[in-house]
Amino acid sequence: MAHDHDHDAPGHVHGPGCGHDHDEPDLAEAERLADELAEATARMAGQLGWSIAPHRERAGYALAGAPVAVVFERAPHRAAKPKHRSGQLAPELLPFLVDAVLRTRERLAYADGEDNPYLIPLVLACFYTVESARSGALGLGPETRRDLPSVELLADDDATGDIRGVPGTAMLRAIAPVEPDAGEERVMAVQFTWRA
Repeated sequence: MAHDHDHDAPGHVHGPGCGHDHDEPDLAEAERLADELAEATARMAGQLGWSIAPHRERAGYALAGAPVAVVFERAPHRAAKPKHRSGQLAPELLPFLVDAVLRTRERLAYADGEDNPYLIPLVLACFYTVESARSGALGLGPETRRDLPSVELLADDDATGDIRGVPGTAMLRAIAPVEPDAGEERVMAVQFTWRA
């Protein structure tokens, strides 16, 4: 993606199990925070589940590589330079992502043998939104704490193409390579957009 990159975020989020020595809470507190974040993530993903519903199918999908998140913001005035940050999910957070996906499957009443290629990126986008609202980690604007975003689904080349935000918007794209039970790996993305 051809924009300036600030690799400080969202590649690493100081969240549950991040492994950094910054006044680590005790284990019970870390588990409580992880549970709260997973539940809030699943709640938001459940609210936005309608957006991926047409792609629900009899299949199973597994994460096939490191998921990536991209944040893109454009100030309302056109002369302002867009802000663009991207990074991979910290490996320590993968078990947390799995937990949030399982909770979302339950909320959306997915049966055994049912899945959706957009489910993992939807949950990932919701996690980053929830975590940003909690800690300000991604620097997203206050509108991301007030309003649900509009949702766009992207696949393959479109999933990794440049984000073309319009002035006055904040955008978050979660990209995940997924592999079905039978078939070739695909790159799927869920993109959230908020208007300031």
